[in-house]
Amino acid sequence: MASQSYYELLEVEISATDAEIKRSYRKLAMKYHPDKNPEGAEQFKDISHAYETLSDPDRRAAYDQYGSEGPHRGHPFDGFYDGGDMDGMEDMYANFFGGGGGGRPRAPQVERHALSVTLEELFRGKKIRMKLTRSVPCKVCKGLGGKKSVLKDCFECSGKGFRMATQQVGPGLLSQMQVKCNGCKGSGKIIPEKSRCRKCKGECVVDENDTVEVVIKPGELNNAQIVLKGKGDQKPGMDPLDLIFVINQKAHGVFTRDNADLTTTAEIDLAEALCGFSRVLLTHLDGRAIEVTHKAGAIRPGDVLFIKGEGMPVVGKSGSRGSLYIKINIKFPAQGWKPDVTALRSLLPETKWPKITPGADAEPATVAGVAITTQEFERRVDRDIPESEDEYAYGGHEHAVPECNTQ
Repeated sequence: MASQSYYELLEVEISATDAEIKRSYRKLAMKYHPDKNPEGAEQFKDISHAYETLSDPDRRAAYDQYGSEGPHRGHPFDGFYDGGDMDGMEDMYANFFGGGGGGRPRAPQVERHALSVTLEELFRGKKIRMKLTRSVPCKVCKGLGGKKSVLKDCFECSGKGFRMATQQVGPGLLSQMQVKCNGCKGSGKIIPEKSRCRKCKGECVVDENDTVEVVIKPGELNNAQIVLKGKGDQKPGMDPLDLIFVINQKAHGVFTRDNADLTTTAEIDLAEALCGFSRVLLTHLDGRAIEVTHKAGAIRPGDVLFIKGEGMPVVGKSGSRGSLYIKINIKFPAQGWKPDVTALRSLLPETKWPKITPGADAEPATVAGVAITTQEFERRVDRDIPESEDEYAYGGHEHAVPECNTQ
């Protein structure tokens, strides 16, 4: 498991939603469960551990910042259930609780947001200014919710802001955790209603409008993270959260991307495929008309033109660009076109086909062929059309004269 991240183990992207993580875990758990796959026990244990972390917002945030070797978390059997209410549970292992004491430091958290960006914007780079509202400690009461002299320890948690509870995470397996106290909302203090701060109404925090700038560098990769330090919500006595924007590259109608390389398709006619061409084949992501020159020499359907340095910019390498690949489709003449066969044959190279020796007792056979489209071929194969219903069958049929009916 050490060589794979939790996201790789669960076969999801780093920007995956909770629903996507849960869906992938269920599929993998069924595949590797020891009851169905005795050899998958170790893999089942690894994906279960990964899901346990990524399915919890706080633990996922800590993992994203510190990795699997991040802040220490308690052992599942460090304590026992205290018989209290399980509602309001926010963490599996007791690292995340709000103010008012409790001993251990709070693990850093982040606010994660998906940022949908077009391929054109990723090609050019972009600066996005956005307005947001975040919570900050109330300056009037200094984040206390009221006058310090009227604050009392919460009787439900004895001023700790949390209480201990356990959760069953598997057959015979219990996990101890700290649960935020509902009575004081994790603050450890109770404020009499008449003494609450008029500004924050005893909530300890107020909303504050802010403007942030997200800088997308040219060539930024899909799922890349842009971190804005300290631009998230803040609770009294704690550092503000970091904002993380995860790049979500929108699908493009012309280009597909593979890191710094781009792939697209273009159409040329038969004359260009044989004789070469020099013309604009496409419009690039930055609006430039890309003129491509290809010297005379046969291009076959499906061939790819390789153009170095016309792909995506490479982040961190000024002036460096990936490659552009153009898959060629050839437009053949319209049905019914009849060239000067003699003149055309004299220009085209002659192929020397291998000589086929017939069997000793075999009689020569001459048959006629009718060209049909690929779609017609697939239709006939799928439907298994009997010869009696075959409009192309021979033996005196009206379609017995061969015709060229290409796509």
